Amino acid sequence: MEEPKKRTSMSVREMGRLLGLGKTESYYLVKKNYFKVITVGTTMRVMIPSFEEWYANQSFYKKVDGPEPGSQLKLTSVSAEELGTLLGISEASAYDLIAKGHFERIEVLGKMRISNESFWKWYATQSIYRTLEDQAKDSEKMESTLRMPEIARMLGIHRNQVYDIVKRANLETIQIGRYKCVTKDSFYHWYESQSRYTLKPDAQTKGRSE
Repeated sequence: MEEPKKRTSMSVREMGRLLGLGKTESYYLVKKNYFKVITVGTTMRVMIPSFEEWYANQSFYKKVDGPEPGSQLKLTSVSAEELGTLLGISEASAYDLIAKGHFERIEVLGKMRISNESFWKWYATQSIYRTLEDQAKDSEKMESTLRMPEIARMLGIHRNQVYDIVKRANLETIQIGRYKCVTKDSFYHWYESQSRYTLKPDAQTKGRSE
């Protein structure tokens, strides 16, 4: 038994119902030439493969009952909202970043997006902003380190003195995101080798187990 042939086109009305649109907006999309339309007799028909390609490359129109739009679009670009989610910041802060000209802008159906390529190029040049994934990794690394303000509080000294100690004692430091940190092992090794500085009582209760 032969399998039924797969449909290659649909009427403009079917396309409109698929997107939850009325007649006027359905024909508006047709006139914009977003996808291939053919005329059979006196009837216009929307070519399904072309329609699906358009659907995967935009995020404004959504099917009433179907997959989310923009599956291909999201592989190459992100919206301000998606940028905010990626970095764990508000959408307003994401717009501020975009306004500074860090990224290549792309307009899709009147909506502004930025290219993924330009985002990752920018991301590699700075350490202030971190993706949620990298923030999680940073948290794990932080557990084995101490930040300069932490050491200052632990010793009851000014932060500038901490930088001097780090330099003179050649303590092991690592960069985690925007922070320069001292490894706990090198700090406590230095601490036990000197007698000038004393840990504050609350810091002594934490010790190496931090």
